[in-house]
Amino acid sequence: MGFTARSPGATVPFWISPPILRLRLAMMAIPRQHRNNAGRTKPGVIGVAVLLLVLLSGCTLMSTDRQISYGLAHFKMGLNGQAIPPLVSAAAALERENPADPRLVDVLIALGTMAMSEKRYDFADNYFAGALKAAEGLQPPDPVRLRNALVNLGMYSLTRQRLQEAVPLLTRASTLSEKFEKREFHAIDLDNLASAYQSLKQIGRANELQSTALRVVNDVTDESMLARTKGTILHNLAATYEELGQDAEAEQTFKSALAVLISGGTSVEPWRVETARRSWAKFLRKKGREKEAQAIEARAVEPVAR
Repeated sequence: MGFTARSPGATVPFWISPPILRLRLAMMAIPRQHRNNAGRTKPGVIGVAVLLLVLLSGCTLMSTDRQISYGLAHFKMGLNGQAIPPLVSAAAALERENPADPRLVDVLIALGTMAMSEKRYDFADNYFAGALKAAEGLQPPDPVRLRNALVNLGMYSLTRQRLQEAVPLLTRASTLSEKFEKREFHAIDLDNLASAYQSLKQIGRANELQSTALRVVNDVTDESMLARTKGTILHNLAATYEELGQDAEAEQTFKSALAVLISGGTSVEPWRVETARRSWAKFLRKKGREKEAQAIEARAVEPVAR
């Protein structure tokens, strides 16, 4: 969410497609810098990829349940190299043996996210589209997983500048989450939808959605989510105020965004705080207020949430 996180391709999932595609997948698990360095020694790269294929085959020795828990745990830790092989194997097993298993949605979203981080958009397209298809087919319906699939495909489409695809996906997500007990999801979804309209240069509509999201976030009861969600929405709202030429509102909202994010302490990722800090300083710099901008960047001025 915030600070902004093609139609389905082949009908055959790549994890059960010809070996050359499985080799490309194995290459995805090699850290980019190692691939670049090893590029001068092609046999070495292929050797590592073949080794990864062997490891991928070895994942079949694990139960599907174990593959899923192991793969998703490592995905959440950011250890993509360890997460990809078991999740690919688990996805193949679920599609073959139990496509109605709701965990297939989680696995495909994780694989799509990792493919996107590696700029493997061909894989990401199919994974995110597959996750949505799997979520839409669940019986009984699972609104949370459907919402997650819609958000991931919608935000992916937004980052790929497929704006006309992103809007209906994110609209569906926000309609679903409006009924959720956890209000932070609806606030996030409204803010995501606002980002799509902002990219379409419909700034007034984006501002309206962000203002609604801000009202919704006041109902959030999860303290670990409150500062991060509210601060991010405030930051994005400030940006649309600026685009609308409402400078007084923009300045106050940039200030509030930074204050709220700082107040969240360790529950807020440092990059969110620094993004808000830079945005406020950049706004002031545009207004010719260089000394104030420098003070904010140097942390000489730290606003306090009220």
